[in-house]
Amino acid sequence: MAPKKNEVPSERVRLDGYQQMPITDPREQKFWDWYLENKANRRAFTMAKVLIIAALHGEMGTQVQVAMQSGDTEEAQAALGDLLGVFMT
Repeated sequence: MAPKKNEVPSERVRLDGYQQMPITDPREQKFWDWYLENKANRRAFTMAKVLIIAALHGEMGTQVQVAMQSGDTEEAQAALGDLLGVFMT
């Protein structure tokens, strides 16, 4: 007998993108190294999902939350840049 199917089926979520090669930015290289290290055990998606959820709920600051909810990519990148600037000084 076949196993019971979920009453509510799962939905496949993809965060598609491409990494420009060769990588010249050390920050992007660190990301790429981490991604390759965690690709096999599929931790990259879970980490991205947790960060996006935190940003949407204002846990990374209200400026980031507003930018994420507006859907404006440039505004979101600027807000995240401001947030990173606080931690890097």
